[in-house]
Amino acid sequence: MRTDPAVGAPGLDPHRIAEIIVATGAGRRRGSGYRISDSAVLTAAHVVADAAVVRVRCDADRPGEWSAPAAVVWADERSDLAVLTVEPPVEAQTHLQPARFGRIADDRHSVIDVCAAGFPLWKRRRRPDGGYFRELHQADGTVAALSNLRTGTLEMTVAPAGADPDPEASPWAGMSGAAVWANSRIIGVVAEHHRPEGVGRLTAVRLDHALRRLRDEPRAEFARLCAIPDPAALPLAAPGGSHEAGARAVRVVGVPVAYGIELFKNRARERDAIARHLGDPAIRMVVVTGRRGIGKSALAAKVMDLLDRGEWPGPARRPLPYGLVNLSTRTSGISLERLYFDCARLLDTDQEARLRERWTAGTTVRDRLAELFEAMGDRLVIVLLDNVEDLLDDDGKVADQGLAEFLDCLFRVRATPRLLVTSQVPVRLAPELRRFAAHVELSEGLKPAEAAALLRELDRDGSLGIADLSNEELLDAAVRVHGVPRALELLVGAVADESVLLPSLRDVLKDFTRRGAVVADLAEGRYERLGQQARNVLGVLAALHTPVEQQVVEEIVAGLDPDLRVAPILMSLVRMHLVSVDRARRTLALHPLDADIARDQFPQEGPFRRQAVERKIASWYARRTLPRGNWRTPDDLEPQRRQFDHLVRAGDHDGAALVLNEISEWLVWHGSVLAAVSMHLAVDGHIGDERVRLAHTVAYGHARLSAGPMEQAVELFTQAVALAERLADRPALHGALFGLGDAQRQLGRLDDAVGPLARAADLAHELGDSEHEVHALLSLSLAHSYRGDGESALAGADRLTELARASGDPLTIARAGNARTIALLTLGRWQETADAGVETARAYRAAGSREAIAYALNAQGMALLALGDPARAAPVLEEALHEASLMENPRAEGVCLLNLAWAYWCDDRHDLSATTAERASAALQIAGASQEAAACSLAEAARALPTAPEAAADALTRAAASLDGNAEVVAAAWLVARAGQLREG
Repeated sequence: MRTDPAVGAPGLDPHRIAEIIVATGAGRRRGSGYRISDSAVLTAAHVVADAAVVRVRCDADRPGEWSAPAAVVWADERSDLAVLTVEPPVEAQTHLQPARFGRIADDRHSVIDVCAAGFPLWKRRRRPDGGYFRELHQADGTVAALSNLRTGTLEMTVAPAGADPDPEASPWAGMSGAAVWANSRIIGVVAEHHRPEGVGRLTAVRLDHALRRLRDEPRAEFARLCAIPDPAALPLAAPGGSHEAGARAVRVVGVPVAYGIELFKNRARERDAIARHLGDPAIRMVVVTGRRGIGKSALAAKVMDLLDRGEWPGPARRPLPYGLVNLSTRTSGISLERLYFDCARLLDTDQEARLRERWTAGTTVRDRLAELFEAMGDRLVIVLLDNVEDLLDDDGKVADQGLAEFLDCLFRVRATPRLLVTSQVPVRLAPELRRFAAHVELSEGLKPAEAAALLRELDRDGSLGIADLSNEELLDAAVRVHGVPRALELLVGAVADESVLLPSLRDVLKDFTRRGAVVADLAEGRYERLGQQARNVLGVLAALHTPVEQQVVEEIVAGLDPDLRVAPILMSLVRMHLVSVDRARRTLALHPLDADIARDQFPQEGPFRRQAVERKIASWYARRTLPRGNWRTPDDLEPQRRQFDHLVRAGDHDGAALVLNEISEWLVWHGSVLAAVSMHLAVDGHIGDERVRLAHTVAYGHARLSAGPMEQAVELFTQAVALAERLADRPALHGALFGLGDAQRQLGRLDDAVGPLARAADLAHELGDSEHEVHALLSLSLAHSYRGDGESALAGADRLTELARASGDPLTIARAGNARTIALLTLGRWQETADAGVETARAYRAAGSREAIAYALNAQGMALLALGDPARAAPVLEEALHEASLMENPRAEGVCLLNLAWAYWCDDRHDLSATTAERASAALQIAGASQEAAACSLAEAARALPTAPEAAADALTRAAASLDGNAEVVAAAWLVARAGQLREG
């Protein structure tokens, strides 16, 4: 009996690797297994299926070899797992430590190092006596955590089989049953080899998924045989790719922003600086800057990779982050939506679902982000934003409105994620915000020795003759391209490309002497040596702007040139280092520098000119759009948005506008107002077809009506009215008139609002469009109220009530109540107003609409203030403010805040009144509303009141003078009266 020192050691033990020899009625077959305890062997069920005799052999042809008969005591065909019992001879190891089992995370991107050992067919060897045997093979590889989730299996990527001896059988035959290890735990069992996936991929049973699918009784028996304490809670074997089991997994969202991280060289000083800043609670954003190709993305990706693997970069050791988010303008894109949803994905399922609901509920951007940051709490989350220069102006100022909103909130809230940003130019921040940001500059390439080492690694097999060059020659090449990492990669690619002339490294370097353009020159030189077909394929990849599967490229190219064979060209481009492969996701992509250059190389004529390629890609996305009824979140509109982008790049602004006109209203009403505005800006002024331009102008006007500034909405609707009248497009004319009147009303230009709204109501009636007639009548009644003409407003409300009775529509009933409430408020019938406000809010809720709940509650609060009851008014107005925030309408929010500030004043809560009035001023300024100055003066009065009542009275007088008599806003007379009281003492 042997008792080796390794008996108790965790992990793969070579003495416990089992060869399974099976005899059936049809012949013999072999498989692999692992001895998980003294008397139990784990293998695959199909290895021992229909077995007449099973024999287990360990340490074959080695000292200590033994074999013994075995019995199948547990097998499940569906999961393809089996457990054998065996009685080892006395010479076999005994008192074995039971094998440990685990799992890998399946809720985030990660690539896990794994291994398996077994007896594949391609390792068959001939004995001296002419017989055959199977040599043991240790297969080291990786598992991509998110691959094969549908089938609940593991996709194991290994070195390809060294031979394929039998076309009728897989070269991996016999490897089935081998245990798959991650660190010191078994996470699966090799089950299949699918030939179409190549000779370097194996499929394995994913143990945790298989256990979940078993019925209770067989699962309990399997757990007993394998000594698994809790089959429903297997521990993580590799939480971050290389952690020991039991460590907390760092949650990761998004794919790495750079390829080839394993070739990353040094940058220790910059890496330590980034780590130091990320670990400083006072720093919210670390910006890494440098020229194209200098290695910013690789450096940032390396930092994120170390954190993912459980290692804090640099000499200091700090707590690992809770989660990591990888975003790049060149892959997934960077937008407010993407930031919000990807950060939410880090959280628990319930929290993520709640945050998604908050987004679609229409809260303000600030409220959404505040809730996101609150949900994240004090957890350390690091968000990588790569290639941010795409979202900046030339001077570094953030041009993307969504990102600007995110940064504004980031610097205002205590508990927020920390940003790691890469950009060719520094991000320009306001002076008061600079203390929250740190800057790390990459101005130099790699050191010569590091660059020379990278050149050798890029020619690992020595086929290009670079690895065999002297250190002096490699150092000279590194210095000539100034150590720029991407230039080194392109340099090797240029040598690989010339298969006929076989240029030396020195030959390729001869033409490249200008430092400022060295990377671009290298890439462009390679383009000169590419065939036109290869350039065409590269152009398609560049135009896609995102990593894609090979099939996508093939489908798009087939629409441009059906005879062009894409697969061999892509293989060649990969070999030349022009195209990168993400094997875990099976996607292809270009380095951003290569993509920029490729997009400048489109031919001027022919099917692969830029416009034709962009149109073809747009049509590809058009075929992948969801029906309108299936739209739930902004992500559901991703195909349309990519279709739009490609049509814009193709110069087809009319086509892009048609796509946008279909989705703009949905985006506006589901919280993506800024995205809609940005898209309208891209086509505005470039649309040729007048009817398309008309639809765009109306849709753009409605987007500006929600996002502001209101003046621009008026301008757009005015243009739309003129164009609709000239084209005699009556439905479009109605939409334009209604938008114009509503915008004028919200701006306080009431006389200008009445005419367009009255025309819109009449036109809708003529067109038989009762829904739009209701809209127009409501807005018209409100305009009369704001003008102080309560009787006309009440008449409009009565007309709405008639339509409501005729239709029985709950929403029309609520809108009639809304018009009546505001009309009563205008007439000063306070108690009736308070009662009507309650009924109207109830009616809107019964109709399942938040459309004007805030206005109804605001009117109720105003009536209570007029009745001298600020204590009851304040909570009503607070509820109104909450409802207004859900509408993402800054004017409604500003009005509620202004009235609430006055309620606090009347209730002697002057500090709260001041801060609330300041918030009102900010919201009204965003909306371009006329009451902004009044809110500012009210805040000034509340601040002055404790010590300077005379100054407070003056400020109140100024506030009153700034009001326009709008019935929904605190009355100027109330402020004047209170100012008089202050002066009288």
